[in-house]
Amino acid sequence: MLFTSPVFLFMFLPAFLLCYFLLGRRNIIILAFSLFFYFYGEGWIVRLLGVSVFIAWLHGALLLRYGAKKWMFVGALVTQLGILGYFKYSEFFVRDVFRIEGAGWTWPEALLPIGISFFIFQGLSYSFDIHRGNHKPAKSFIDVATYVSMFPQLIAGPIVRYGTVAKQLQQRTIRTGNLNWGIYIFCIGLAQKMLIANKLAVTADGLFGLDPTLLTTTTAWAAALSYTGQIYFDFAGYSNMAIGLGFMMGFRFPKNFNHPYVAKSITDFWRRWHISMTSWFRDYVYFPLGGNRKGNFMTYRNLFLVFLVSGLWHGAAWTFVAWGMYHGAFLVIERLGLKKILAKTWSPMAWLYTFVIAVFGWVLFRAESLPQAFNVAKKMVIPTGGDNSYFFLHSGLDIWIGMLLAIIFASNIVERKGIQVMGKLGLRTKSRATAVRMSIAFALFALCFIEVMSSTYNPFIYFRF
Repeated sequence: MLFTSPVFLFMFLPAFLLCYFLLGRRNIIILAFSLFFYFYGEGWIVRLLGVSVFIAWLHGALLLRYGAKKWMFVGALVTQLGILGYFKYSEFFVRDVFRIEGAGWTWPEALLPIGISFFIFQGLSYSFDIHRGNHKPAKSFIDVATYVSMFPQLIAGPIVRYGTVAKQLQQRTIRTGNLNWGIYIFCIGLAQKMLIANKLAVTADGLFGLDPTLLTTTTAWAAALSYTGQIYFDFAGYSNMAIGLGFMMGFRFPKNFNHPYVAKSITDFWRRWHISMTSWFRDYVYFPLGGNRKGNFMTYRNLFLVFLVSGLWHGAAWTFVAWGMYHGAFLVIERLGLKKILAKTWSPMAWLYTFVIAVFGWVLFRAESLPQAFNVAKKMVIPTGGDNSYFFLHSGLDIWIGMLLAIIFASNIVERKGIQVMGKLGLRTKSRATAVRMSIAFALFALCFIEVMSSTYNPFIYFRF
């Protein structure tokens, strides 16, 4: 079920909010609606989500009974990763890595459940935190199930740590201010998806789908830049909708994006992009590997390995492996001394370096194969003429508007200027600021409503991860 679908906006969400505010036992309400939400899209594979929840809960229950034991943690870790490995990676390793099929035998294709990477990581976060003693295990199965399967962030994040919501699962206060903020943030995310990402997706998909021989330098850059904007506003939009829904329910989910395209180094870029995933890998993979505590060589190795794993986390394909290695290599290069040089470099040049590196990375991420990625990148670097009619014929006014909005809102200019304008107009008082926010929210929702009812293109990129 898409957050941008009429079914969600006009049926599921109103029904959920009515039940949530009018009935008691709010965690049970969240759990029931979350299971229906997943069942609606995935059918009876919701049982796999149930297995993941049960493993997390069982680990906590055993810990409460017997104390923290390494074998409990290892068991939970291996089981959760085993589920993820089979459904997401088994076919890739059997067919593409080890190439062990043959003699009439083929590996059975496993259906990839939507959002499996996210809910498995939620369960793993719970196991890590209770094993380390950061938080006590939940005594209630309902609390664990609610945490792992909460529908706002169930299928595309942000990855919410158990420690972030542990107290809120037990007790949270629903305030009108939180509800207003939730509506506002949700509508911002909805607009990012419907009014910007979807527009850019038309151009990106069309150009990446061109015959390789027809690609020119102009169309290659147009494809790369369109996708660069699309993936940001698609994923940031979903994250903001999830955060907004959390606010409505009384939860505080972590911020997942902080204007990554204004970063002036790749290191800074990854502090701003998909923050919940980056911090997850830092705390649960990078630090256990030794972090930067065992000398420079081990630090570089650990950085590279973390981003190699991050690439695989995004998908079982060589393009994602290459994308992870690509970013890992630049992080190592910056650690070797480039970051110090960038800090002394003229700010626009440092930004241009970072942005160009990110754009070429997105070519790897979007391409269907490594040969396609190399072809697009080659055309971007080596001037190639030809017929650019496809781009100009299929880029209507709304696409150009989408590109303009992407450039404006990907920076932090609007946020900074908006705060300044509110201060000058005397809108910092609570009532006036709320009125302005709600007016903006309803205006954006009205525009998105038109798009929702008229557009057939609506998938979220990160649903397949």
